[in-house]
Amino acid sequence: MIYRLLAKFNDDFGLFVFFLYLAAFILAFLMVFIFPPGALALMLLGLIGFVGVWLIVVIMRFFERILARKALGDDRCPCCTVASALVVTPSKEWDSVVCCDGCGQLFESGGRRIQAEDEEEDDPEDDL
Repeated sequence: MIYRLLAKFNDDFGLFVFFLYLAAFILAFLMVFIFPPGALALMLLGLIGFVGVWLIVVIMRFFERILARKALGDDRCPCCTVASALVVTPSKEWDSVVCCDGCGQLFESGGRRIQAEDEEEDDPEDDL
């Protein structure tokens, strides 16, 4: 349960920050005409805020990986909590890839979620 909340937070945090900075930009643009030092203050606050955003991302991904490694060590999927439905396959990019038969989620051995690559079907025109 906690893992799913952290995974959802990590997935959606970038979009949240984007809209937060977009709102700050609109506010700063309006402040240029009303109170120009306020626009400068918002710009500096936004630049300093990048450090805070980066720290939040690093910390939340760290905790997500810890919970995933713990669940994978117990032979259960962190996403769907199905026990003993994991398939470990070797990979060129990572040490090993763990695939859940229940939900199809892929994990590297360190606990990081891997986006499943869509297998492109061969186009009939390519064979001509």
